[in-house]
Order: sequence, then C-alpha cells, then structure tokens
Amino acid sequence: MSLWKKARYSLSLKLVLLFVISSITLLILFQTFVGSSFKQHFEHNVRPHLQHYIHHLHREIGYPPNIKHAKELSERLLLDIMIDGPETHWSSTGEFPDINKFHFKPPRKRRGVLFQRGFYRGQFIIRIKKQQYTTLFITRGELDHFSFGRLVIFSLLGILTILALLYFAIRWLFQPLKSIEADIKRIGSGELTHRIKTTRKDEFGELAETVNHMADDIEQMLEAKRQLLLAISHELRSPITRAKVALSLMDSSNLKQGLVDDLDEMEGLIHELLEAERLKSKHHVLNLSETSLNALIQEVVGSHFQSQPLKLHLAENLPILELDDTRLKFVIKNLLDNAVKHQILDQQAIEVSTQSDQKIIKLTIKDEGAGIAAEHLPHLSEPFYRADSSRQRKTGGYGLGLYLVRLIIEAHGGTLQIKSELGQGTCVVIDLPVKVVSD
Repeated sequence: MSLWKKARYSLSLKLVLLFVISSITLLILFQTFVGSSFKQHFEHNVRPHLQHYIHHLHREIGYPPNIKHAKELSERLLLDIMIDGPETHWSSTGEFPDINKFHFKPPRKRRGVLFQRGFYRGQFIIRIKKQQYTTLFITRGELDHFSFGRLVIFSLLGILTILALLYFAIRWLFQPLKSIEADIKRIGSGELTHRIKTTRKDEFGELAETVNHMADDIEQMLEAKRQLLLAISHELRSPITRAKVALSLMDSSNLKQGLVDDLDEMEGLIHELLEAERLKSKHHVLNLSETSLNALIQEVVGSHFQSQPLKLHLAENLPILELDDTRLKFVIKNLLDNAVKHQILDQQAIEVSTQSDQKIIKLTIKDEGAGIAAEHLPHLSEPFYRADSSRQRKTGGYGLGLYLVRLIIEAHGGTLQIKSELGQGTCVVIDLPVKVVSD
C-alpha cells in the first residue's frame, strides 16, 4: 500500500487531524470571543479611566504648559514628554522624532481637547492637543520584538511537540490493531491453534478475546468433523473387507472383477482420507530413515512404470535425506500416475529429474499433456478439488491425491509447486530441504 493510501486510511492520523482542526477552531473562537470581550471592557471601563488619568497629567503640566512641571512628571513617572507650541519646543530627552512617522488611532475630542493614542518603534504614545499646544506622553523602553519572535517560535514548537506526543499516544492506543490483524490472518490461513496474545483490558482486549473464542469454536467444530470422518472411515473398512472375502468365493467373471475394482477404489479412498487426517493432526508421525531420493524414484518406476516412456535425469551424488520412504513413494507414484493419465499420446515422454544445491533438493516431473487452465492451478492441492467436475474414473479419483501429496511434502518441510498451460503440459516441482544426517 502506498504512503498516500496509508495516510488516507490511517485511523490515528485522522484522529490527530480531527484534534488539530478542533484545536484551531477553538482557538479562533476563543480569540474572537475574548478579543471582543476585552475590547468592550476596554472601551467601557478602562478607556474612561485612562483618558481621565491622561487629562489629569495634562492639567498638572498646565496651560500654557509648564516645562518645570513636565520635567518633574517625566522623572517621577518614567515617561518621556514632548511639548510643542508657538514659543515652546521641549523634550525631556532632548530628541525630537518625526511625528509624521507616528501611528495614531483615530482621535477623540472631549471638552475641546483632542486625544489620540498610537505607537512608534514599539513605544506607546498618547497625544493631547489643546488649541495651539501639543503634548506627547511616550512610554520608555521598547517592546522586545526578538522576545516576541522567540515567544511565537517557542509556542509553535510547543504545539508541534504536543501534537507529536498526541500522535504517538494514539499510535500506542491503536497499536494492538496491527497485531490483531496479523494474528487473524494466521488463523484465517489455517493456523487454528494460534491465539491472539494481549494484556489490554480495553475494547481491543475484548476484540482479541472474541476472536480467540471464535477460533476455539472453529477448532472444536473441525475436530468433531475430523473425528466423525475417522470413525466412519474405520467403520467402512469392516464391510468392505467382508465384501472382498465374499467376492473371493465367487467364480471369476467380468462382474466379479468390476466389483473388486470398485471395492479397491473405496478402500483406496478410505486409506487416503485416514492418511490425510493423520498428517493434519498436531502429532503426525513420520517414519524417517536415511534414504536417497534417486533410489526411491527408481524403485517406484521399476515397480509401476516399466512400460511407460519415462526419461530420468537424476543428479549424481544427491545428499542422503531423512525421509518417510512409504509416503515419498506414494508422492512419486501419484504424480507419475497423473502425468501418465493426462498424456495426449502414449509415446510422449515424461521427464523426471533431480538436482540439488547446498540447501534444497529439487524433484521435477514434467509431461507434455493437455495442461491445466490457470484458474484451477491455485486449487489443485485442496481436498476434493477436481479440475474435471465430472469425476470420471479415467481422469482421476476424488481429488485427494494432490492434497495428500502436499501434506506429505509439507510434513517433510518442503514445498509443492504446480505450473501448467493448456496445450503445453504440466510441470510439478517439489523442493525438499537438505538436512545434515548425523553419522
């Protein structure tokens, strides 16, 4: 999945984004309401007192302005005062900045006195103009722009830090989702003994417990099915054996041979069912012995396929493996039977080859038969699956052969791969791991 899709469908990221949008909305609303409230409070409560105080200072300086009183006020209140009039041009600092550069708010007039407030280079200014005289009260010291900038930067960093901590906290809260997803995939792939392990007691813990209970129920149902199948298979053996004994007492005929073939087929099916259930059980046992794969191939070919056009390309000096001889012979015989049945011409050769490296021994059986459609390939080793839905005897059995082959190979730690194209034949590849055999 691409990074965009992960971000698009990420629940934790959506929660963080929702939190950010909500925070920004709340901040805007808070700033609007508080700013409006402060403005109204300032206009109705603070401004009248401030204007009264400034007018009091202005009266204390007097009219015309008394420079001595202005100097005393400047020293006492830590204010810079400038007075400009027809015969007066005085500043408590001795400097006269350009008034045109001052930024004043719209003026207010009260009792013939013009009152304005503004800023210049970070200083707060109040200008009072009465007739021909203008008095400016200027606060000392400037607003620290660098401190303000640092405050903004630190505020942004603080917000980003909080958001990062929030993101990781949400990721931690939702972390069990990935573990639960992986565990559910394992259970869904057939590992019914696997369980989700979690110490969480929240909703995710409850979800994990629910999935575990579901897996328990499924495992119990499948085990009950397996036990029923085993019981039926065992019970069917007795009447089949009695029927075969009765048939042996009959005179030879085509009818007798047909019945014997049917009973043999039923007995083979029961054997395959029992073998498949044994290999699927938790405690399946392989009768392992040190064996050469080449020797098993030659034994099967010599016993069952002497009349068939087989080409053997067996690698020399194959490593000796620990294999279950009986089950591996079944695998080889089953695959060769399938190849023979699906040959278009009787004289088309079936190639059987082995090769090895330090880790893997590869067995390949390739025919030039009719081939298999691509949609059937993923299902060929499933139980009771048949590419030929008519289930005719001449085209195969009941769909257990390749299923049993896969179970046997997997029990040996190997893999089974089937490649085929219609009209191009089929190639079956078995990989068996090489394990060092102790002397």
